[in-house]
Amino acid sequence: MQPMKRHFYFFRHGQTNENEVGVRYGTGIDAYLTDLGVAQAKKLHDFFKDKNIQVVYSSPYRRATDTAKIAITNSTNIEIITNDALKEAIFWFWDVEDEEKKKQINDNFNVIKNCLEQIVKTDNHENIAIASHGGVTRALCWACGYKVDGIQNAQCFHFVLDENGWKYIETFIP
Repeated sequence: MQPMKRHFYFFRHGQTNENEVGVRYGTGIDAYLTDLGVAQAKKLHDFFKDKNIQVVYSSPYRRATDTAKIAITNSTNIEIITNDALKEAIFWFWDVEDEEKKKQINDNFNVIKNCLEQIVKTDNHENIAIASHGGVTRALCWACGYKVDGIQNAQCFHFVLDENGWKYIETFIP
């Protein structure tokens, strides 16, 4: 049975070596966290201290799993479940005229939205975190009805899902 009220936290990984030199999209790149990225993840850890996160879903890329390990699982035995649907996805910020790119954007969005719907359907935890990338985090927010533009490194969005649907609660920026 699903809990009546569930908390979801969607967050982007901390700064990486690729972000540091201006790379916007890291598809296929397994970048690592910089010292600043580790510090951002530690600030996320402080944010999550009282949130009772029970499970973490993550992109399989090291930058996302490392951020999750520092932010949430640092001193606990919370499982990190990797899911390829949460890998970096190119969105061109949805501002394109090219029909082929529009189709790719919609396909990417639907993969991410379906991933979230599957988590909602199959995971009975009350407090769930999802660690991923800027475009994926943005798509997760959009899937919950919250339109967000650019997303900073380690930025986190808190939503509640209950019998009335999705509700945006807060944003944390380290």
